Amino acid sequence: MTVTEPAIREVRRSVGRVELSLSVPESLLYLRGHFPGFAILPGVVQVDWAIRYGRQYLGVGSAAATTVQVKFRKPIRPGRPFELRLDYNGEQRRLSFECRDEEGLYSSGQVVFAA
Repeated sequence: MTVTEPAIREVRRSVGRVELSLSVPESLLYLRGHFPGFAILPGVVQVDWAIRYGRQYLGVGSAAATTVQVKFRKPIRPGRPFELRLDYNGEQRRLSFECRDEEGLYSSGQVVFAA
């Protein structure tokens, strides 16, 4: 079976922040062809998950993203657990995110939404 979502192992919430413990399933649709013999989670999927879970858990709303800044440091491989931390500043309409594990940062970025 092919899946399009990560395995969510745990969700921790506080005011303006959510931390999700995730794992990329080997059968994730977005791994196909990215890359044969060395599958990695595409960057666009990381940004999509940040926005999607920001909307779901932090009330980001449905406004369009106007600015996206992302820095990729190392690839996220399937089967490897990692944390997705989301912080939302409603005044600035800015969602910040980090994907990391105990060994360090995979990616980080910010998404600013239209008023």
